[in-house]
Amino acid sequence: MSNLAAIRDLVERDLDDTGNEIWSTDDVDRAIERALMDYSQAHPQPAVSTLELSADGREVNIGSISGLTRVVRVWYPYHSCAPESPPNWVRWDKWGDVLYLSSDEEPASGATVRIFYHKVHTVEGLGEAQSTSVPSEDEEALVLGAAAYAVLQKARGSVGKAGVSSETPEHWLSWAESRMRAFQERLQQVRKRELRRIDKRVPLHREGWEVGQQEGGI
Repeated sequence: MSNLAAIRDLVERDLDDTGNEIWSTDDVDRAIERALMDYSQAHPQPAVSTLELSADGREVNIGSISGLTRVVRVWYPYHSCAPESPPNWVRWDKWGDVLYLSSDEEPASGATVRIFYHKVHTVEGLGEAQSTSVPSEDEEALVLGAAAYAVLQKARGSVGKAGVSSETPEHWLSWAESRMRAFQERLQQVRKRELRRIDKRVPLHREGWEVGQQEGGI
């Protein structure tokens, strides 16, 4: 997968604005960030962290886990030298940065908790990201969404204003909405692809597939 500079170039090419006469690099980067958030909702990045408890108690502070969007499973107690099989999955509740463990015994200081969670994907150079986690096969989807967000922002912000482009805000809005629909369709394909990797019975193509509880978009 490409870094930020490469993705930005692709988006600017899609916008026919390689000279940044209409969209600044900051505008394009913000659009990439918004598309990346939508992509991460459709296909979150799986991650695992191991925390050592600094005090007795069932409340575990997970604020140190960067980018966490959703806790999936919690393994406690966990012994790295001889991991249990099967894992000791424990019930839990999350309130802000606090994870409450409903274990049979109260966790003690020095014990280890292994947390399986989802996090936002990264693009090298965007924010403080040092690497890109989005697979190469989804690069086009990210570019598609970023271009849609960039044009949507410009269309809304240019109503009643003169600009360097001959296109009207209405033209931009129509183009952006078309691209946004294509982006959401691509994200739906990503969802189905990932579901099928878990369960081969999920079809690759199905008419009438609905997006449930979707956030983001226009």
